[in-house]
Amino acid sequence: MSAFAPFKALVHQRCGLHLEGLAEARLFRAVASLQASTGLTDTTQLLTQLTSDTALFDQFVSQLTVNETYFYREPDALRWLVNSYLPERLATEEPPLSIFSAGCSSGEEPYSVAMMLFERFGERAKALFNLTGGDLDHQVLAKARQAVYGGMAFRALSADFKARYFSPYKGRFKLHESLRQWVTFCPFNLLNAAESSPGDPFDVILFRNVSIYFDQQTRRRIHQQLGQLLAPNGILLCGVSETMGNDLGVFELVEAEGVFYFRRAEPPTAVPTVSHPLPLPMGDKSDGGIDDSAGKELEPAISGATPPAAPREQATEKAQTDTISHPLQTAHQLLNQNAFDDAATLLEALLKQQPWSIDALVLAGLVARWQQQPHQAYDYFKRAIYVAPECWPAHFYLAELYRQNELPDEPLQREQRYAAVVRLLTAAPTSNGGLDTIAPPLPPGDARFLAERYLAAVNLTLASTSTTQGAG
Repeated sequence: MSAFAPFKALVHQRCGLHLEGLAEARLFRAVASLQASTGLTDTTQLLTQLTSDTALFDQFVSQLTVNETYFYREPDALRWLVNSYLPERLATEEPPLSIFSAGCSSGEEPYSVAMMLFERFGERAKALFNLTGGDLDHQVLAKARQAVYGGMAFRALSADFKARYFSPYKGRFKLHESLRQWVTFCPFNLLNAAESSPGDPFDVILFRNVSIYFDQQTRRRIHQQLGQLLAPNGILLCGVSETMGNDLGVFELVEAEGVFYFRRAEPPTAVPTVSHPLPLPMGDKSDGGIDDSAGKELEPAISGATPPAAPREQATEKAQTDTISHPLQTAHQLLNQNAFDDAATLLEALLKQQPWSIDALVLAGLVARWQQQPHQAYDYFKRAIYVAPECWPAHFYLAELYRQNELPDEPLQREQRYAAVVRLLTAAPTSNGGLDTIAPPLPPGDARFLAERYLAAVNLTLASTSTTQGAG
């Protein structure tokens, strides 16, 4: 047995953290630091010290996670939350509504929500909403309360937002006091919600980009714990690429406006049929490089992969694939023949049968685009990315919707989508993007070339603008 196994067991028992694979390197460094600070080398003595000294254990755990986060991460989900979901809740319920960021790290996520709520509701927002952030790591909570941040925290925040809500402070930037005072932070252990309860039942719990720390069994237990904190009609919002890995039967998975979230399951619980077992992504959780994706990241360490299917399950899956394969090919032919209405009708039926078919979602997005329904196309392409973050055709056509002004252009979103295409096809130049039945709508080499070209044009424009401003 490894000398580090007892430390892994203790951390897993108390916090649920799964320290395997590359994450072991962090554990090794944390144990070495512990030995240096205590002067102890005997494993039994170290474990006794860790078990009895809460402050020492907190310091030890803080070295096991990577607190890499930033403002305005995964903005599509946040925009839906602030502009659609919360206004609908306010129309039927008395304020204030409570929002909790579970695993908030250094505070960028709850502060992002605070800024967006202030943009949407103005000063009234402080009376309409309560904002709380919780994290196991006491050191990052101290940073969150200070609300002082450096450059990388602002990588996805617009210059306007930064100027409106932050002021220069000792070479960095400090959040305005009115927003800092609005958000409350508290220690929170995901495995012991009852003991470390952050307050009232919450209308929204953000559990984004945190679950990669935990194996599937622990994630299910965490869901059960978070369920105790969730208001009867509240929702749980996970990170983009974590959604499928968190569909564990504790909550019901729901989609609205291209955003997926969880709510309490209504009996009988309806669980969508997934044509492919979907593992929880490891390491960098961005959906192919867009990382619109606030929370924590851990080095690739945790496998949440679904166990291999039993023979009967494999046979069932094959039958489902055979059933959908021919209609998909027919829909593809209809699209190529410009018979868009017929293709749309066929794909609608297919998606009722197989709501997570990547092929059907991509084809449906293309059909909707040709029918001049860009918002519908956007929803289909986003769903494809939720199911398969490596689906570069969906990334490409989302970028095209912006570039062609079929949707109001969002330069950051557009560039991130194209960058995802380049990243994915650089890593796997002949990738089919997760498609099983149909061929990619355009050759991978062409998609990469076009994406690189558009990105180069953006960089050239920025360089030209910078030169012109400098000359002035």
